[in-house]
Amino acid sequence: MTYWIKLTYERNTYVIDLDRVTAFAYVPNARLSFTLLDGNTTIVVNQQSDPETYQMILDYVEKRTGFLLP
Repeated sequence: MTYWIKLTYERNTYVIDLDRVTAFAYVPNARLSFTLLDGNTTIVVNQQSDPETYQMILDYVEKRTGFLLP
């Protein structure tokens, strides 16, 4: 089952299937990043600037891996 999210990043709107993202990077100061399939676009989601998307991605990672991020 796919897990789609819609987010706005740097004035562009993206609809992303998180199942197709191969890796997520978590920085301790509440930032998540991942690279799109094209390899040229890295999206950084900050907890302060976009708390809803940040929480959706955290929930997805927890659900898929069982690994809890702070």
